Amino acid sequence: MNILKKSAVILLLIFFTGCEDSLTQLGFSPTATEQPTVNEKEVSEDEIYNGIVQSLENMTMISEHNKKLDGDTVSGIIERIKLEYPEFFWIDGCTLTTSGKKSEVKINILDDYSIEELNFMRNELEINVNAVINQIPAELDDFGKAVFVHDYIVNNTIYDTAGAEVDTNGLWGTSYGCLVQGKAICQGYSEAFQYIMQRLGIECGVCRGNSTRGRHAWNYVNLNGKYYWIDVTWDDPVPESGNDETLIHTYCLIDDERLFRTRYADSDLDFVPQCYSMDNNYFVRNGTYLSYYSDEGISDILNNYASVGEAEIMFADKNSYSEAVNRLFDDGDIWNFIDSEEVTYTNDDVMYILKIKY
Repeated sequence: MNILKKSAVILLLIFFTGCEDSLTQLGFSPTATEQPTVNEKEVSEDEIYNGIVQSLENMTMISEHNKKLDGDTVSGIIERIKLEYPEFFWIDGCTLTTSGKKSEVKINILDDYSIEELNFMRNELEINVNAVINQIPAELDDFGKAVFVHDYIVNNTIYDTAGAEVDTNGLWGTSYGCLVQGKAICQGYSEAFQYIMQRLGIECGVCRGNSTRGRHAWNYVNLNGKYYWIDVTWDDPVPESGNDETLIHTYCLIDDERLFRTRYADSDLDFVPQCYSMDNNYFVRNGTYLSYYSDEGISDILNNYASVGEAEIMFADKNSYSEAVNRLFDDGDIWNFIDSEEVTYTNDDVMYILKIKY
């Protein structure tokens, strides 16, 4: 922050093999639960997927199949379910048991919660999600809804730095941790945003990969037939000494070119959208995106946001951004556009963004 004064999971796989029977542990310890009936017919991978989803919806946690499954197949299905069903926050891998041509998939429950506890927690999650949805103004379009939920999560969630440093799974990496406990890491932020978008009928998913800050998860969302990237976590800066920043929109509905300046997606993901549009970008829609530096453009933005006392400005390229930093702050031209005794600003040299408080 700068101040100017006018005076100055991957899931763990462990195999136990035998002649006829085998057990594959995908995650951590299983939790005992009652047995459902066995399917009579040979099943496809989609039917296995649907059977596991049904066991999760019914809170039985076990599905049986008339097919000898392998660990890779089941691991892939569980990963797909976790990516598509953020409301099943308790999944912590599974245990696969095979006997002849039959297989049993038992969901491992995070932190060994009981079914009674999970039912209570699941209800808590639904109450909190409904509370967020009920706060969304009826007149908002899908862009407005996405921004509203983005801002809500940032303003009501603390980044769990302790959870980010451990090697085990926890509620900090779930939609429950984010929306009920108000504390999460990137996976929790992403699953919370995804779940609310899904409840609003807006296509949204979670993407993961490596970033300039390490392993990371973020979202894509479909608005009016076009995909955009949104990283709620990185728009919630971890407070630093003397830094009171709590909400930014740097990664709010951006395209491929901007997102992949800081990361790349894992190659094994089933779906990674192509995000070419900036039509519904936060800065474009709010009139704070500048294709080039101009006194008129800066003046208009600062005047429009004078009642708020702060403005976020995105520049189209490095040259226009650098010119803005040099002229406004190095040369002091900022004082030509505002009537204030103090200006605070932050600058992002990678995303070409200025946030000015005045």
